[in-house]
Amino acid sequence: MRWGLVQQLFFTVLLAALATGGMLLLGGGLFLLAEGERALWQEARGLARDLSFLVLDDILLSDRLAVEEKLRHLKDRYPHLAYVYILNPRGEVVAHTLSGGVPEALARLGGEKVLQVGGKTVYQVEAGIMGGEAGGGRLGLERTPLVASFSRVVWAGLFGLLWAVGLGGALGYLFLTRLLEPLSLMVQEASRLKEGQPARFPEPPHELGALGRALNAMGAEVRRRERDLRLLNRLLSEMHALDLVTLSERVLGLLVRELGFTCGDLWLSGRVVHCEACRDRCPLGGVASLAQEALASRQVVVRPQGVAVPVPPHGALVLHGRPEVEEAWLRAFLEALAGPLATALENARLYEALAEKEAQRARLLKAWLKAQEEERARIARELHDEVGQALTGLILGLEGLPGDRVEALKELARHTLTEVRRLALDLRPSVLDHLGLEAALRRYVREFAERTGVEVDLSLHLTRPLPQELETVVYRVVQEALTNVARHSGSPRASVGVVEVLGEVRVFVEDEGRGFDPEAVDPGRQGLLGMRERVELLGGRLSVESAPGQGTRVQVRLPIGVAA
Repeated sequence: MRWGLVQQLFFTVLLAALATGGMLLLGGGLFLLAEGERALWQEARGLARDLSFLVLDDILLSDRLAVEEKLRHLKDRYPHLAYVYILNPRGEVVAHTLSGGVPEALARLGGEKVLQVGGKTVYQVEAGIMGGEAGGGRLGLERTPLVASFSRVVWAGLFGLLWAVGLGGALGYLFLTRLLEPLSLMVQEASRLKEGQPARFPEPPHELGALGRALNAMGAEVRRRERDLRLLNRLLSEMHALDLVTLSERVLGLLVRELGFTCGDLWLSGRVVHCEACRDRCPLGGVASLAQEALASRQVVVRPQGVAVPVPPHGALVLHGRPEVEEAWLRAFLEALAGPLATALENARLYEALAEKEAQRARLLKAWLKAQEEERARIARELHDEVGQALTGLILGLEGLPGDRVEALKELARHTLTEVRRLALDLRPSVLDHLGLEAALRRYVREFAERTGVEVDLSLHLTRPLPQELETVVYRVVQEALTNVARHSGSPRASVGVVEVLGEVRVFVEDEGRGFDPEAVDPGRQGLLGMRERVELLGGRLSVESAPGQGTRVQVRLPIGVAA
């Protein structure tokens, strides 16, 4: 069970009162017990002195019966008297009140002592008769009456304490409940405020009233700030757009809709971007003058026709109309908006510049790759036609000449002719231009396997001829990836796949070699940068999956429609 503040305060005070009363009661009881014990000793000593005077004459006359009679009267007079006995000068018991006689052990214990006799605590005192010349008397008073008196006092005090605490607790609980009732209502209203619901704190006529008024003022401020933050957060979320027109449209539309303006425009270095949703309601002019005034003064300008917010260094936000809000709040809100909006506009400007530079780079790279392919084709033709014909003529010229040196020259010429043809094929395979991608890949894979000893499994599934530019990229990716397999992987086998799936061409080259850590390798090495640039120029994606000892997989996805 969870206790409220009233219960906690009540039980705290109650426990404190009980603890304090209990300590006082216990201390008083112990004090009374000590005082009672002291009084009991005094009573015992007084009885012993009276006893010595009472039996003096009878002891001197040796009247034992009279002594015993006086002892019985004394025992009857003091019920808490445990025992009384008289000793002669030789220490022998002359008279006593004990039914079974005085135990020898008890007779040997003289002087003042606290004894246990018959299971009871007894205070024993001794008084001499005629200074001890005629003997002496001993008596023991029981402690039981003292303990009984102590118990009665303690129980009476305990019941009194409980009654006082109970009465005071009931009155205190009623007082606390009445006093703290406004505080309980404040807690409930605070919970409503936490959940975003309207809250009204009570304002009682005592000290808690000041707290209630302060909380009501704080609640109003919280609601206002919550509204401001909610609107700012929505505006900031709209400022993530990197396109200038989209950014302006979103910000202007939200401000017009939420603040109640008629329409809005963004003025940026003489360029005006309108709010398309409210364009029909915007005035035809007045944007530039109001924007330039705000930008020159570097502060929010409020005019009857509208509000201008400077967005340094080259822009301003112009909102037409006057919403039904406080001017001070509107100024503060728009000033808080100016900084993030300036950052968002600068980001959009930089993004446009970057996009333009990226487009220029892509055009230049595409032109360079095209020129590279054309140059490779030209060099390949020259190698095949001119150098190949020259080597063929040299071989034919050496035919019929005798000698071992001639045979060696013919073999060298044949080997050179083979290498020249291979170089021409690597630079630009003519079969790619005349017979297409499939024939070119099959020929390249066959010659690659013969040259390197790497067994290649080629899988082609194309439903239609691809655009020439796309075929060139696929061929170069396979060529570069297989070159990496031969140079770096150490794998005896490789797999090449070219598949058309859902409007795109997917290419993969796998090996079972030593692999590598892609994060630890410079992307410009192993031909990855060249492959990636070729693929991304056509809107594709290249990914490399590898790990040490687990082989490598190069995968490319190219959209067919982009290159078509």
